[in-house]
Amino acid sequence: MEIKDKIIDVAIDLIKETDGDIGKITIREIAQRAEIGVGLINYHFQSKQNLIDLCVQRIIGDVIGKSKPNTEGLSPMEKLKRSVKVPIDFLMEHPEISKISILDDLRQGQANDNTFKTLARYYFHANNLSSCEDTFFNAALLIHGLQGIFLRWELYKDQFDFSDKTQRDKLIDNLVEKLFGAENE
Repeated sequence: MEIKDKIIDVAIDLIKETDGDIGKITIREIAQRAEIGVGLINYHFQSKQNLIDLCVQRIIGDVIGKSKPNTEGLSPMEKLKRSVKVPIDFLMEHPEISKISILDDLRQGQANDNTFKTLARYYFHANNLSSCEDTFFNAALLIHGLQGIFLRWELYKDQFDFSDKTQRDKLIDNLVEKLFGAENE
């Protein structure tokens, strides 16, 4: 295993152990667990933040790749709703890791980042629901709207509690129906 990969693996383990509380992770601890000098971490990643951002993107990317909800027997509308709820539930279960990923995607958006991968999944299900020319745009509105709500969910507590799964699922159902038309069920 290359040193760079070993550093990444150790950092991912620490991120998971601390549930994304990056303040608890030090470069020294990463170096100690990887059995290398601190200088090698700085050489390969230039900063703790660069290393953490890369690791979080990998963690979330793995979750996106593995989180294919069971949609067998569901209508196209219900398939889309379920494909939206699974990653949103992960966001709420792992808020610190999720915030890092979303903010990193917003700062350095690329066609292969986690937001874009999730958008592709939403679009796939939405496109099976409707061939409307606005389908991709509506899928983008859906993901970016939910990311914004997630990042600022405490500001909306007077209207709904995004941390409550029942209320969150109802919000997602309403958004999907408004954007993609409940008449398609």
